[in-house]
Amino acid sequence: MARRALYREFRPETFSEVIGQDHITTILKNQVREGKISHAYLFCGSRGTGKTSSAKILARAVNCLSPKDGEPCMACEACRLSKAGSADVIEIDAASNNGVDNVRSLIEQAQFAPLELRYRVFIIDEVHMLSTAAFNALLKTLEEPPAHVLFILATTEPQKLPATIVSRCQRFDFHRFSIAHIITNLTMVLEKAGATIDPNGLRLIARAADGGMRDALSLADQCLSFAGNTVSEQDVYDALGTVSGTTLERTAQALLNGNAADAVRALDDVIANGRDLGVFLNDLARHFRALLLAKTCGDCADLLDCTDDQMQRYLKAAKGADESRILYALEQMLKVQSTLKLFASPRIPIEAAFIRICRPVDDQSFAALESRVALLEQRPVSAAPAIARRAEEPAYDEPPMLEAPPAEPVFDDPWETEQAQPAQQAETPRTQPIAQPKPKPAIAPEPKTAPEPAPEPKRESAPESAQSGDAEAIWASAKKKILELNPMVFMYAKDTRGVQLSGDVLTVEFPASQESKLNGITAARNLQTVKTAIESVRPGTELHFRLAQLMNENEEKLKELFGSSLTIN
Repeated sequence: MARRALYREFRPETFSEVIGQDHITTILKNQVREGKISHAYLFCGSRGTGKTSSAKILARAVNCLSPKDGEPCMACEACRLSKAGSADVIEIDAASNNGVDNVRSLIEQAQFAPLELRYRVFIIDEVHMLSTAAFNALLKTLEEPPAHVLFILATTEPQKLPATIVSRCQRFDFHRFSIAHIITNLTMVLEKAGATIDPNGLRLIARAADGGMRDALSLADQCLSFAGNTVSEQDVYDALGTVSGTTLERTAQALLNGNAADAVRALDDVIANGRDLGVFLNDLARHFRALLLAKTCGDCADLLDCTDDQMQRYLKAAKGADESRILYALEQMLKVQSTLKLFASPRIPIEAAFIRICRPVDDQSFAALESRVALLEQRPVSAAPAIARRAEEPAYDEPPMLEAPPAEPVFDDPWETEQAQPAQQAETPRTQPIAQPKPKPAIAPEPKTAPEPAPEPKRESAPESAQSGDAEAIWASAKKKILELNPMVFMYAKDTRGVQLSGDVLTVEFPASQESKLNGITAARNLQTVKTAIESVRPGTELHFRLAQLMNENEEKLKELFGSSLTIN
């Protein structure tokens, strides 16, 4: 005979054996003891919280010939029939029997008196799967069923049930089990099964079960199949594919310190040991959650469901980390976790996320900005800025390129253009004239035969303050034209602004952090598009590009974050 799973073999048979749901079992026992049974019950809760087990116990209790304090005696003929599978206790899976015809058949069966027991009990599991027509057919019978009929509806998604169904039932919400409750039940079940699991291993199983008792029993069953009746902590790690707490702490510390090399090597060790990357990323996200709560709430062992020793390790790790760094790392991991199944090789997006967490320079979000500030505050004052350090390191394994950017060919894609720029350009001057104004031919002096007034110049330059508005308007029109001509070139000019119009020379300013875009727009093929655009807006205008001063760029970002009312002295 095939061996039965632990969760089936050791299912609770009385209300007292149901762990962690006292708020429900107490009410049900009182109703059975006082004979005040309702005609319909609705059991709600996530998977593995005891809904179906409690429904079977209730069906046994209402039919028991001599209940003891609301509990089934488990000795009378009715209890034996209920346990063995009586024809009067009917279980229906609404996931596969969700049509109106199935409900009509159920209603017909409800009209007949029970064959062996006192009540005919209908247990409808996953009742939210019933169709709208099936719910409508059930309404009247559920409201006024025959005296010998009892309905028990169970669902994991009560929000999908019509309000007309919910209002006709007594609703009970089953809670997720705590780690302590799961460990207690596992210990009791393993003792009955004649097996033992290391206490630390039991805690690992309880954490992995995520509040579901059936999940915990299935994982324990898996560990027993892997290592026999005596299971060590390492056996649990191997059976579940999880990593040790030491590995999680090492990886988290490398990420918080901005050490991308150590973080990637820790990931490589996890892969080399054959661990599941999805499980590892989930465990690491849980670890960062624990650090975030420890940083925010202090000693919160009750929230984390952990031992005092583990809580002290969380507090120690969180003390040396900045809250914004922890939060940014957690957000990045959750973002990757939601898309991990889309990648054939999950290692690549995880490595990219690790490097992004360690070097949040390219991320322009507010969380990344806070993380960068926190990371800089952890370093010595003499440390070089992150941008300069990145410029000194050659990208990938390619040899360093010459300082002057190549004239041809040019990438149209902004990302490819940024990657193709030489690293040494971070040290180039911040102001780069692109096209010098064409020198005007000298005007020969008139003969002095007859004095004439000096000819009036064609166009006089207005003061800079008066021309700033014109410069901005002219460049805004030019950018619209660039977008029409070549959207890829427009990506270079998107964040620029016209700052000065002096005669026929228009000065365009790039943000201080976009030197790579300045280099991209000055390439021959891209510059030709820009010249065509400005010529169509204002013929004869020459362009002069430059980088904004770093302080001006910071002021712009601060005003963007905190509003235009911010005043910087």
